Amino acid sequence: MADERRPPQGFDRLVSELAAVYRRRSLTRRRGLSWKSGRLLPPRRYLRDEALPIFACVEDPLDLGTRDRTAKPGQHALPVVLALLADHLKPAGESAPQRQVPHAVVPLEDKSPADGPDTALKEVSFDDLGELVKLLDRATVGLNVSLAGGYDFARYDLVRWLMRASFPDPKPRRRTQLRRALYRRAVGGDGEGAEGLWAKLQDQLPGWLQVLSLWLIPAFFWLRHSGRVPLISGPYRWLRGQSYVPRGDDGVFDLALRLTADHWEEQDPEWLAGLLVGAFLEDLRSGFRPAVWIGRYRATHPILMVGPISRTNGGYLLVRMVAAVRNDTQRFDPLLLVTAGRKVPPLAGEPESSPSESLAEWRARQHRESLRRRIGAWLLIFSIGSPRTARRPRRNARPATQLELPDRLENVPGPLLRKPRGRWPALALVLMLIAGSYLGLGVLQDRRHCGGGELSWQLYESATATVTKVDGDCVGVTDGTNALLFPSQSFAPVRAKILEQNKRAAELSRAQPERPVATLIFMASADDRSLDAGVFTAEREQLAGLAVAQAVQLNKPQQRYEPILRVLIANAGPRFKHAARVAEQIGRLAAGDPTIVAVVGMTESRRSTAEMIQRLAAAGLPTVAATLTADSMVDVSRMYLQISPLNRREAAVAAAHVRNLLATGKDPFGRPLARRATVYKSDDPNDTYSQNLAKDVQLELTAAGVPVALKSYSPSGTELDANRAGRDACDRRGIVFFAGRGQVDFESFLGGVQDRCRTNAPYILAGDDVTKWAADRSVSARNRSVDFQYLALSLAPDLLADAPPESSDFYGRLADLFPYETTDRGRSLDGHAALSYDAAYSVVLAVSYLRRDSIAVNGGTVWSALQSITDAAGAQRAYQGVTGRIDYGGSVLRRVPVNKPVAVVTFQHGRPVPTATVVCGARAGSPAWCPVDAAPN
Repeated sequence: MADERRPPQGFDRLVSELAAVYRRRSLTRRRGLSWKSGRLLPPRRYLRDEALPIFACVEDPLDLGTRDRTAKPGQHALPVVLALLADHLKPAGESAPQRQVPHAVVPLEDKSPADGPDTALKEVSFDDLGELVKLLDRATVGLNVSLAGGYDFARYDLVRWLMRASFPDPKPRRRTQLRRALYRRAVGGDGEGAEGLWAKLQDQLPGWLQVLSLWLIPAFFWLRHSGRVPLISGPYRWLRGQSYVPRGDDGVFDLALRLTADHWEEQDPEWLAGLLVGAFLEDLRSGFRPAVWIGRYRATHPILMVGPISRTNGGYLLVRMVAAVRNDTQRFDPLLLVTAGRKVPPLAGEPESSPSESLAEWRARQHRESLRRRIGAWLLIFSIGSPRTARRPRRNARPATQLELPDRLENVPGPLLRKPRGRWPALALVLMLIAGSYLGLGVLQDRRHCGGGELSWQLYESATATVTKVDGDCVGVTDGTNALLFPSQSFAPVRAKILEQNKRAAELSRAQPERPVATLIFMASADDRSLDAGVFTAEREQLAGLAVAQAVQLNKPQQRYEPILRVLIANAGPRFKHAARVAEQIGRLAAGDPTIVAVVGMTESRRSTAEMIQRLAAAGLPTVAATLTADSMVDVSRMYLQISPLNRREAAVAAAHVRNLLATGKDPFGRPLARRATVYKSDDPNDTYSQNLAKDVQLELTAAGVPVALKSYSPSGTELDANRAGRDACDRRGIVFFAGRGQVDFESFLGGVQDRCRTNAPYILAGDDVTKWAADRSVSARNRSVDFQYLALSLAPDLLADAPPESSDFYGRLADLFPYETTDRGRSLDGHAALSYDAAYSVVLAVSYLRRDSIAVNGGTVWSALQSITDAAGAQRAYQGVTGRIDYGGSVLRRVPVNKPVAVVTFQHGRPVPTATVVCGARAGSPAWCPVDAAPN
């Protein structure tokens, strides 16, 4: 066996030099080379460039492993030196193929003519070309094996396919035939009438895709076969750029026709040999290039061993053409070609004519000689001698350097990420990171836009993009899709109903295009960080009123003047602190959506509320407030109107009620009532409502002859807080008027009264904001010991002994839409739903009037039409709302309904007393002591 023989002389040098270059350059630089002797040879000095030599082993007589060192004619033989080298590349033999250095061995027929060396390169014949083709065919098959590197040879296979293809028809048809043949080759067909792979797959496609593929797939391959399109043209683009076959300015198809079986023998065989070898080297170069990190990483250069080589079996021509292609292209290729023969190729020279040199010496001359296009520039010659007898020293040869034979060479493990066992987990990890980042970004984006903490599909959808988390507050505008704009669970049914009806409104608008669509924006100022359901009761009830108005319009018969109502929900944060941001957003929405005609809502009278109204007016949108009462609000903007009465009317009703009580000398609960009053207000200067109501009450009571003392408490808890104000009220005999906020403050105020004078409490009369607190039955029902009265702007049927039909109809619809309203916990007592309904219905009437008069519907025209809701001057446009008659008096300066009802509600033993409720509205139907507004101009 070859591996049992003693290595011949020079074999140790061959293996040592091969060991210095067989690794990929980057790995060699990093690791160095360790020999069995323990010496470390620094490879950096050998790597001034990437050029790889042709290892030419010369042995004469050549040992072929046979007894007489010859092979039978027609049989392939393998020189012993190549057999030993191949064995040396398998450190563990066949038991560990993964350790094998990728290589291929091509034994040739021993055709060594007896004539002497050549003085110059001979002309290449077609016989020589045929032998070269046989050699390259076997080499490509060998290197295609996985253990040999698994290289693909797309360019070489293309040239070989063309050389076998025949198109004998006249020239105009040959080009068409070639294109069709290339197409069939690309899609898997193998003949004119054969069904290709793609043709078989086409039958499984849907009909429309089959029709599309009839032109789409051929068009793709036409572009690919043209060789003109980067990336997709592949080997055809390479063929188009070759200069080994003469041609004019024609393209790939004309060039390919010159390579077919009918014409390639008309070409220069040397050029054809260069084309074949060039394709072979380009395929190796393409397979070796680490273009994609997930592709196969080849840590060692492909080693091709060929022998015995001669002039007539293609071996010399292979050496010659590899050197010629490298000289022509001056490009790196990874081929490590090792040959064995009797003479030095390709001139069949004697070894003595090429003295031995080291790899470092070869590199020193290689670049210089390659630029001069010398074939010998790439040859590194190794004289192989018999292991039994010493060879006679060659003249001018330097003494042989004795190197200890290195260990068997092993395949180099590339980076873990480029191996299958590391590549696929890494790829999976990368995909997981990408997917995780995408999903995380989607969740983060969803949370940033106040979503439900789920997933927002980036670049595809963003249902909550109009709502954003700013300083911890969820602000913006939504059509109901965003559940966290108001996170309270008590708000969810109303939001869901609005969303449902918005979808229905869109469908109805498509079905009835002649009806106008009017979009109302409900404006709230809520703090979404508070999860207390009671905090959202006022907003919930107002939005519920809008839902009723929306349902009424959706269920009306088809009329061109009956608008379809659409509702958007907006939040500007607590106390409208993000008013500028939200107003700007609403302005942009209104600019792109002309159906947005008005803003309703507004639950508190503050400076920030006034700023919001002004910003909305600047955007061309009128505001119709449902519950605002501060006197100064009507002076904020001419585009502002409200449904509730002003504080001055509320104070006038309170003073008239007190004057009536003082006439009897007792409060409503039968306790003596002294003629003096104490008014408690918030010390927050931005709380316009509290400051204004306290001042109006003070003026009205003073005018009624009741001395008034003002006391301020601090909502923030500094100095006199609401609880201590309640304790302080125990010492105030007479009337105690609470002009502060109902939620939180009034409950704390009552708590102070309960702590100090539960059984001897003063008479307490509170402003209308207390209805927010009273509306939450679970909270207000806890106070069973302190009786009081409060002013209300609207009344639920529970607060009246005999409810009017308008109220009964509205609250019946409210209960149908929201069944929770029929429970004690959910029943609305604040009247905010009814006030909001009247605000929305005012806009509905305004739009209806505009459509009847054939006037365009927009924010400006709706504002003008709102002021026309009056009976003044015979207009007959006032209407009986749920909360009272809505009549703006026929004056552009008056933006508040005339004689809007104000009720006095009695709260005793933890619940309201309907029989004790007093309503002050227009003169008819109201007690004689109730005040009335001045007659409109």
